[in-house]
Amino acid sequence: TVLLLVATVAKALEPVPQASGFSGYVRPGAGYVSVKSNMVASFLGEDVSEKNAGSLYDSPASVSSPLFLIPFSLEYTFADTRTQLFIGTEPTDLIRLDFSQQVGIKQEIGKFGLIQGGFLFHIFSTTVWQDPYVAGYQDRVETDRRANGVRLVWDRIFDSQLQLQYTYRQIDLGSEKSGEFLGLNSVQRDLLDRNGDRHVGEILYRFSITPKHMWTPVFRFTRSDLKGAAMAGDTYTFQLNYVYSGDPLTVTANLFFGLEDYDERNPIYNIYQNDDHIGLQASVYYKNPWGWRIFGSNPINFYISGAYVDIDANIDFYDQQAIVATGGVLFRW
Repeated sequence: TVLLLVATVAKALEPVPQASGFSGYVRPGAGYVSVKSNMVASFLGEDVSEKNAGSLYDSPASVSSPLFLIPFSLEYTFADTRTQLFIGTEPTDLIRLDFSQQVGIKQEIGKFGLIQGGFLFHIFSTTVWQDPYVAGYQDRVETDRRANGVRLVWDRIFDSQLQLQYTYRQIDLGSEKSGEFLGLNSVQRDLLDRNGDRHVGEILYRFSITPKHMWTPVFRFTRSDLKGAAMAGDTYTFQLNYVYSGDPLTVTANLFFGLEDYDERNPIYNIYQNDDHIGLQASVYYKNPWGWRIFGSNPINFYISGAYVDIDANIDFYDQQAIVATGGVLFRW
């Protein structure tokens, strides 16, 4: 796993507005992130792991840094055709430490449901280590990691609360040198190649117990079809999402756990890697009681959010952990 997969919000597609015109949101915020990883080098320009890996047989050290974010979404609706064009940041990607943007189209098709398709791209890249296995007193060197792709969503299928989603990403490292420092031969180094494709399929169903309380079980299957067979594998994730929609408070919470198995033996450790994933995430939104607005927005909301994830690998070097805490303001038009 290259990026730390923080709990994903099971988010319904918003209905297409009844009136034509622009809409969207801006959610500036700041906070704190603490990361343990031997694979990710930096996120949004902030270092999240040490340049010196130390031992190849120990779990990574924790690195903390500030976090500043301005996610946004801008939409334009054609009410007559029930069509909406959009560009912006998906909250589900943001809390996975994946600051990708999406440009796409949403179409309402009567009882058939809502269909959305988008192209995923990066303005700000995440960096990883060219060779994560440089040990001792030598420093590792960073390289860009791009993960562009597409996402397709079918929601409210035949007037139900069922949603299906598929995401494809092509993972491309600027320079892949895994195993070079250790003097591995070309066959062994090929097993560690992190370039390739990632496919994610998701199914969820939302249950409204009362008008204010919604529970959503989610099943997610991820196929990391990377060139290096020791880095490729399958992940099975089970998640429960809860939403309380009140006034003035809205609360979202997620709990997930998952299992990841890899295709081939790791040539450094001579065993098959497998990981256990567990995590939780929660956000609280508070609608300000003074009715504050800016540039014609809806009443401003304040928010605080926190997330924790732990990936426990049977090879200590691949252990990962992240703690993220943010707070800020939500403007919606």
